[in-house]
Amino acid sequence: MARKSIAGKMVKTAARRSWTRFMDKVGSKFVAGIADTSSDAPDAHYKPKRDLYAQMQEEEAAAKAAEGETGDGA
Repeated sequence: MARKSIAGKMVKTAARRSWTRFMDKVGSKFVAGIADTSSDAPDAHYKPKRDLYAQMQEEEAAAKAAEGETGDGA
């Protein structure tokens, strides 16, 4: 049975954590750049191919404006 030193475990853990952080930051941007995974997300870090969220906001604003123009007073 091989004994591992505490320092060796600490180095291994630090390397694993730094690799995970790197892949979280770089990997997600890489995947998002090659695949349209979050095209409808309002907080995407790139310009989406489809901007469904903005279209939904415009439609809601237009509906509210139309309700205001028709008036509710009788």
